[in-house]
Amino acid sequence: MRNNRFLAAAATAAVSLLVFTGCGGGADATAEPAADGAPVVAVFTASYATPAVKTGVDMFEEQATEKGWQVSVSDSANDYNKLNAQLQDAISRDVDAIVMGYTSQEKTSLGVTAANDAGIPVFAIDAGVEPYEPYALNVTSDNTQLATASAQAIIDANPGGGDVLIVGWDSHPGIRLRTDVATELFEKNGFNVAANHQIQSPGAAQEEALSFVQDYLQSHPGDAAPVGVWAGFDAAGFGAVQAVESAGAEGVDVASMNGDDFAIAEIAKGGPFVATVLQDWPTIIGSVVEAMDAYFADGTLPENNHVEIEGTPITEDNASEF
Repeated sequence: MRNNRFLAAAATAAVSLLVFTGCGGGADATAEPAADGAPVVAVFTASYATPAVKTGVDMFEEQATEKGWQVSVSDSANDYNKLNAQLQDAISRDVDAIVMGYTSQEKTSLGVTAANDAGIPVFAIDAGVEPYEPYALNVTSDNTQLATASAQAIIDANPGGGDVLIVGWDSHPGIRLRTDVATELFEKNGFNVAANHQIQSPGAAQEEALSFVQDYLQSHPGDAAPVGVWAGFDAAGFGAVQAVESAGAEGVDVASMNGDDFAIAEIAKGGPFVATVLQDWPTIIGSVVEAMDAYFADGTLPENNHVEIEGTPITEDNASEF
């Protein structure tokens, strides 16, 4: 069993290390094998610049550090060729476990398969929408529930239907699913998806959404404006809100999800931002850490390798509670 080297290590003697350099442009962090037997964990993400991803990765790093694990974090800034190369480097260093954070199963299959072949377990945070055999465990949000709750807020505010804009991000499997669910729900309720923009750079999602919605409102003023803008995550939703307010557009409702602090604060103002859905990161991250702790203790891996956690809808009515 590959975890023998740290089973005998005393937890009080474990030392944690985080090396995180230039995260916004892509981080290359290295955790060398721990001499004292502390578990060596390599974390990988492609989108640390987005608020929700930063929240989750930082939360994992904090909890892992408290347990005495030696942690490295690498961000490829949406460059999956680089991410797969980073994975190969971690495998060559014989790390004890790998954590995929908010990544695409399809685009990381090369590196994840190599980790499996090397006998290194791969745990995942919000990295897929269905069971995936190469993962020891993926704990993610219930993306169908997130999308349904956020889209329903726009539907409820506009019982007569109308045009809506969609801002998605197809490179993220969860947001891709959310977009599909929201689109179907809008169409079933008599709404027309007038335009669909896919974010190209997650770190610039707010600016991209602002530009997209602003351009649309300029060419569709007054009664031609959409009744709503649905965004697959809060950074994009906030950009849409800025565009609506800048244009002085009336009656355009914006909804998204993640439950980022800035989104909740904006919703509490009672403006165009009508809803978000708070993802339960403490439960998601805690579940992954707990499963890894069990593995490091005795080699046990979860029987169920895919877990979905529901989020909490937030509107002006309850925003003050968060």
